[in-house]
Amino acid sequence: MIKVKNLNKYYHKNKSNEIHVINNTNLEIQAPGLVTFLGSSGAGKSTLLHVIGGLDKASGDVIYDNINFNKASKRVVDDYRNKHIGYIFQNYNLIDSFTVLENVVVTYLIDGYSMKEAKRLAKEKLKLVGLEKDSYKKAIKLSGGQKQRVAIARAIIKRPKIVLADEATGNLDGENTESILDIFNKISKKCLVVLISHNESSAEQYGDRIIKIEKGKIVSN
Repeated sequence: MIKVKNLNKYYHKNKSNEIHVINNTNLEIQAPGLVTFLGSSGAGKSTLLHVIGGLDKASGDVIYDNINFNKASKRVVDDYRNKHIGYIFQNYNLIDSFTVLENVVVTYLIDGYSMKEAKRLAKEKLKLVGLEKDSYKKAIKLSGGQKQRVAIARAIIKRPKIVLADEATGNLDGENTESILDIFNKISKKCLVVLISHNESSAEQYGDRIIKIEKGKIVSN
């Protein structure tokens, strides 16, 4: 479960161009399931997601399993985040000169797995996202939808409790968006997926819960 209490964040505080980008937010999100933060561009969705994921700071409390990210040490937060939270971003963050398989394997190697075990586990994840036949294709030659599938495979390497996806379908066409949302739906049966979107129809079709945000404030839940 994620608990958010009295969360506030400002840009340009006490200035004429002040923005209350997270406005006194209180929220509880249970796992598993697919939860969508829905809102227009600039509503504060990404900022809220980044604060929840420990990538940004705000006043208030963000609590996972009784660990308060805003009060715990950096080491404790980093350890929890590395073990239990997977991130997926709009721009994929792949290494273009690496193959599909290498982009996933490298994360296992960083964590101390042998090459043999890293390849075996990476192939399992690529099969889950439908890319097992493209394992040796260079990332630079992939379509946007394929790149996002690699990013998803990499994010679920450690079987995280929570996957945070920031506009993960924002660069994709309708067909690829549907295929990626199908994968998120499958993943969300075993963990919590929090997805940012501005597409209301997709949110209604795939989401177990929709949290609408406007001007930094939750307006429906």
